[in-house]
Formats: sequence, structure tokens, C-alpha cells
Amino acid sequence: MAITIGAIRNMLDMARGQEALERQDAQANALSQLLERLSDNAYGVKAIKLPDDNDSPITFG
Repeated sequence: MAITIGAIRNMLDMARGQEALERQDAQANALSQLLERLSDNAYGVKAIKLPDDNDSPITFG
């Protein structure tokens, strides 16, 4: 039973396609984890301190 070159090319294409899908999934997963960590840490957000009386200015920090 002989395997034609076309069949070998198809098998290589399927393997390359599978690798590309796995790579895309890994990148999407890494991006999702990064976004979760960034949202958990709230970088750059400063607390607002409200004064006890209404006439005092609001301070940030």
C-alpha cells in the first residue's frame, strides 16, 4: 500500500493546523490570565478620602 505525496501533505497540514490552534488557545489563555491579574490588582487607582464635613475639599491619595 503506497502513500501518495498528497496524503502526506494533508497529514502535515493537519498537524500544522492543530499546532496553530493550540498556540492560539495558549495565547488567549495567557491574555485572559493577565487581564484577570490586572483587574484584581487595580494598578494606578487612588483612593478618594471624603471629608467629614461638607465644606472641606476632597483629597486624593
